[in-house]
Amino acid sequence: MKYSVLLASLFLGLAVNAQEAVPSFETVVEDVVFNTSNKVVIDEKTIKDSRAPSITSLLSSQANITVVSTPFQPNSIFIRGGDSGHVMIIVDGVPFYDASTVQRTFNLNSLDIKSVRRIEIIKGGQTVLYGGQALSGVIKIDTIPQEIKSQSSLQGQIGTQNFRDVTVAHTEPLNESNALVLRGHGAWKDAESPVLDSSETYSRNNWNAEGAYVWKGAVDGNMKALFLQDFNNSPTTDRTTNQVMDTEDLEMFTRQIGGSTYMKFNELPLEPRLALSMQNSLRTYDWPVVPVQNPTGTDQDYGANLRTARLDLTPYKSEKISVAAGLSYLYEDFTYRDKGVESVNTFSEQRGVFAKADYEFHPGFSLVVGGRVENWADQDAVSTYQVGLTLFEHTKLEVASGYKIPSLFQLYSSYGNPDLKAERAVQYSLMQEFEISDSQSASITFFRSDFTDLIQISGSFPSIKYENVSKTETRGVDISYTLRPWTGGTFVATYGYQEPRNVDTGTWLLRRPLVNGSLKYIQNHDKHTAAVELVGAGERMDNGAPISMTTYATTAIPGYVTANAAYSYQWNNNINVFTRLNNLADHRYEETYSFYSEGFSGSLGAEYLF
Repeated sequence: MKYSVLLASLFLGLAVNAQEAVPSFETVVEDVVFNTSNKVVIDEKTIKDSRAPSITSLLSSQANITVVSTPFQPNSIFIRGGDSGHVMIIVDGVPFYDASTVQRTFNLNSLDIKSVRRIEIIKGGQTVLYGGQALSGVIKIDTIPQEIKSQSSLQGQIGTQNFRDVTVAHTEPLNESNALVLRGHGAWKDAESPVLDSSETYSRNNWNAEGAYVWKGAVDGNMKALFLQDFNNSPTTDRTTNQVMDTEDLEMFTRQIGGSTYMKFNELPLEPRLALSMQNSLRTYDWPVVPVQNPTGTDQDYGANLRTARLDLTPYKSEKISVAAGLSYLYEDFTYRDKGVESVNTFSEQRGVFAKADYEFHPGFSLVVGGRVENWADQDAVSTYQVGLTLFEHTKLEVASGYKIPSLFQLYSSYGNPDLKAERAVQYSLMQEFEISDSQSASITFFRSDFTDLIQISGSFPSIKYENVSKTETRGVDISYTLRPWTGGTFVATYGYQEPRNVDTGTWLLRRPLVNGSLKYIQNHDKHTAAVELVGAGERMDNGAPISMTTYATTAIPGYVTANAAYSYQWNNNINVFTRLNNLADHRYEETYSFYSEGFSGSLGAEYLF
């Protein structure tokens, strides 16, 4: 709480000294993309109208993405047969993740959703432009406002489960060429135990702060610093049954500190854009000696550093042809200490060069071709490609190959396997867009994802080990439909079906649902905004109880449907009050084996602009 008070004092002081005569400041975001890829864009208004409590809940309802939780890992995200390890997360133009985690990811809910301006989800392989982590998709999160005006805001929420949330922010255009963005956030909650019918609760504490300096001129750009911290109590897993179980005094701490800069050189040849970032991550697990549950005690520290650099160029651009090219560099290091004794200290580097060319050979008809060559440590260079074809403007075909090296955790942790091979993929998609009328649109995408040497965990405790699966295949379809039946009303329906299969064994890949979908309706009228949504997923398979030292029984997890609702009222130009209700039916469904979602929860909040 003290962090929020200090930040609030700072921002209020800036607000008092704000110069109202300074005009608003507009930022411009540019990106290199394949226009044949399936993209879902969640804009600022949709984010605000949904009043979603977290980024993962927003992704589930707005982008038809399945997100699940376990006691110890960050949220798992599944896109087109891949998991979180195949999804690149980009925050304000630079890769952002904890390099010490199994899947090179981080808890998306550590970011304050109220600071997010826009989210873009690109489904399908994007290795050519973004490197191997983007084997099945990319999630881009933008937090820097597109228009910066002199304004401060204070937002607070209270809710069930002793939920409290405070956000303070200030944006200030210093002059016509420079601007400042400052934000701080704190959230506290006594979360329900994921053990069904348990009365235990687990404290959740999150703090984050960010500051950005933005400028424009001969060079447009920004510099940003970001701090994230979570301190949580957690349940554990019974090693004999593989079921989640309640415990006491198991503390999990995560902290990430990052800095980045993006610069676009407007007056230089080739229009160079340079992005640099660095990030330090720390995760700790502390659990005192507990008879039976934890007889030796736990004191584990995981540390990591991530450094990235990317240079984008535009060698050629005309009315019908454009060529983009660039270089990328990524450095990771990973350390692990158990009871103060260091057992892992290693690093890896990836270097890549990429190019992409677009050719519009007739109005509504275009071809895009791209390729990347990437080198990992002292391994031989690997090439990947991506080809897209647009016909009649709304028919889009794409094929993309991908390559992803194992994470340092998968290679060198206590469960690691230094003999792991890199994962490879080839993905195909056919997307048809329909502009039915001014008020209706739809799209359908057929896709196929073939993975070779997919990395999965095998065995049961204490013989857990990461291994390559020879081949997997996922075939599926994504459907979306949008209807605006009257002024202020928007209805969106999404549906996905996929068959994620291990070709060698003929079994389904774990935790990936065969069916998922959502229904959403938002109504804006005068000062009122109301939203209701249904989110569901079908049956999934997961590891159940161990049947030997090397094998788990495979168990089916039932599907679910959950309903949420939100309402907000614009009291005046400066005050907005709102409420969000989650899991209206109070149905606790199984996210992963024996890990149950929270039941009904609600919150009431207000935002004051000044």
